[in-house]
Amino acid sequence: MPSKNDIDTPISEIMHKHVITVKTTDTAQHCAVKITEERVGCIIVLDNESPVGIITERGFADLVKGGNFDSKKVTAEDFMTAPLLTIEVDTDYMTTTEKLKKWNIKRVPVVEDKKVVGLLTLRNLVDYSRKAVQALQKENTLLNRMAEQRGMTRE
Repeated sequence: MPSKNDIDTPISEIMHKHVITVKTTDTAQHCAVKITEERVGCIIVLDNESPVGIITERGFADLVKGGNFDSKKVTAEDFMTAPLLTIEVDTDYMTTTEKLKKWNIKRVPVVEDKKVVGLLTLRNLVDYSRKAVQALQKENTLLNRMAEQRGMTRE
């Protein structure tokens, strides 16, 4: 639930905590199976537990569009988006939204001590923003009622 100072909320309170990962050496076929079985829009590629890339639905489309490839030989490292942009777990909501806009991306892995601890997506931010607006509307309604009871108007 949004707090009193919503823009200072750390993204750790907004992000997905269940992140799907693969290794750089995993095949494209393995990645496709994982992304479809888990019903997610992206997977994070790890090299020795460190995030090094991301594979999105668009990444798969670009791979297929290129034609003639063996899904059992092409590895995650061959078609992942890299270098990977990440954001620290304690980054606040406002800073995060500014970075996503600047970087022109829709999702970003959240890291702590160089390990992936979450994934933040535009949907997470939209849902959080919607809840924050609803909380503000509720607070505004309450303040208006209190003002009316005291014979005050808010203009």
